[in-house]
Amino acid sequence: MWRPAVILLTAALLCSAGCAVPPLKDPTVTVDGIGIENVTWGSTDLSLRLIIDNPNPVGATLTRVWFDVHFLESGQAVYLAHGEQEGIEIRPDGETAVSIPVTVDNPPLVQAFLRGLQDGAIVLRVNGSGTLDYGIATFEVPFNRTIEVRPGQG
Repeated sequence: MWRPAVILLTAALLCSAGCAVPPLKDPTVTVDGIGIENVTWGSTDLSLRLIIDNPNPVGATLTRVWFDVHFLESGQAVYLAHGEQEGIEIRPDGETAVSIPVTVDNPPLVQAFLRGLQDGAIVLRVNGSGTLDYGIATFEVPFNRTIEVRPGQG
């Protein structure tokens, strides 16, 4: 009585094993730029623009993305700010643009600006990582970029 059900279940399992889902490809996260959103006496609100490229036919959730922003002074990285965000939906088969706010205290930003006036450019470095969750697999995707900003550019 149970024998036909066991044979049918075994056959179904064997057939589905040959029809496996193709492996997921590695997504990428790149820094597209930094914009100034608001300036007050004590701080400046920036917006870090990221591009998440998802080459897979299924969407994902960027469960967490974090980054640190530094400026380079005499070859040394000087900390400016930390940014973080969670729960961003990522579209399948393409790029998703994301803007993440970060607030910078003005004293180190003014220091970077003065260094930029002296050197002719402010060099910012962004280092971070994002966690993309596909439901069946999770990818940790590090990213970094060095951006040169010239005072007076606009």
